[in-house]
Amino acid sequence: MNWRGHLTRLPGLLVAALLAASACAGGAGQQAAPKGPIKIGLLTSLTGNYAPLGKNDKLAAEQMVNQINARGGINGRKIQLIEMDDASDPNQSVIDYGKLVDQGVVAIEGPPQSTSELAMIPQVDIKKIPDVSVAASDQQVIPVHPYVWMTTPTSKQVAATCLKFMQQQGWTKLAMLTDTKNAYAVAGHDETKQLASSYGVSVIDDETFELGQTDFAPQIARIQAAHPDVLLTWATGAPPVVITKQWAAAKTGIPLMMTAAEASSLYLQPSGAAAEGVYVEASMGVVGASLPASNKYKKLIDDFAGPFQKANGYYPPQFAWDSMIAMTFIFDAIKRKGATPEGIRAGLDSINLDTPQGHYRFTSQKHWGMPDSASLMSVVRNGQFVPVGLTEQQLAQAGK
Repeated sequence: MNWRGHLTRLPGLLVAALLAASACAGGAGQQAAPKGPIKIGLLTSLTGNYAPLGKNDKLAAEQMVNQINARGGINGRKIQLIEMDDASDPNQSVIDYGKLVDQGVVAIEGPPQSTSELAMIPQVDIKKIPDVSVAASDQQVIPVHPYVWMTTPTSKQVAATCLKFMQQQGWTKLAMLTDTKNAYAVAGHDETKQLASSYGVSVIDDETFELGQTDFAPQIARIQAAHPDVLLTWATGAPPVVITKQWAAAKTGIPLMMTAAEASSLYLQPSGAAAEGVYVEASMGVVGASLPASNKYKKLIDDFAGPFQKANGYYPPQFAWDSMIAMTFIFDAIKRKGATPEGIRAGLDSINLDTPQGHYRFTSQKHWGMPDSASLMSVVRNGQFVPVGLTEQQLAQAGK
């Protein structure tokens, strides 16, 4: 006779108790409420060429986690942030993604440079742990990868902002200087060339370099000889600082333009006086201090920027805003859909939020969402990024 047969000889209440205990023992893993912290990975660059980006990713992510934990966490569970430094090396990014997965993270904020992010994506496709990227190459999300999203503007949006400003200024001749080993830079360069004619712009000089170059005199000489209306540099990390100083020293009289990768105090401070007058494409949070009170996102900007500046001594740069948005999205997905990778995926696929960078909407077919109006042109004045080429009314409408 099996054990269930013996139960017929026991009193009814005891039978019921034993059956209940058996059910709990067999299904506890499925029925028990989740306990303990929710593990989220931060994979960033704290050493190497992209350390200035990663440092601010880290500061912003930690601020967001500390704030949410101070309020009791999400659905009663605290957030545990597990950080890894990829040393600005795409190969290490792939290794670290696997390490974070092995430690049980349910979502990851990905690295700040597109070359690393693109190297990781095949593993993300396999392991299916959601990855919210703070890098900016269109190839990360176009075509859609089911477990990869992006907080930054696309390369196409950045290129369009630069070209639109050129059109406003009546500039028609463009020179470009591009880091050929940086996926973001290459994508932006290519988008600029494709869009240029629609803005009445011609690319009259197209210079390149590779990470590690420190003497840009040959490229500067060729650019100056071409007589463009402006030089647009597509690069990230240390080279733009060197380029800015050498460009200023050359006294070409030609305006210099950078993209949001340089929308940071970590570009301004080492560049010093050489950065004055440089045009820098930036997203809305970076120039938040200059937005009018009538901008509907101004309070969200101030609520993050105030504590960040107080804690770190400077206004949050582009990378801090990108990271802040990534954590906002992950928290929102967990709150609405649960703290499992599949729940977070469903939550990220249905993001519909006001943020300091404007209103985002994600769907299963669209994993980027910063509005075009939140990509702005600024100019460096007295060591600050000040919006340029926009009216008060346009600034009030930015982000919609």
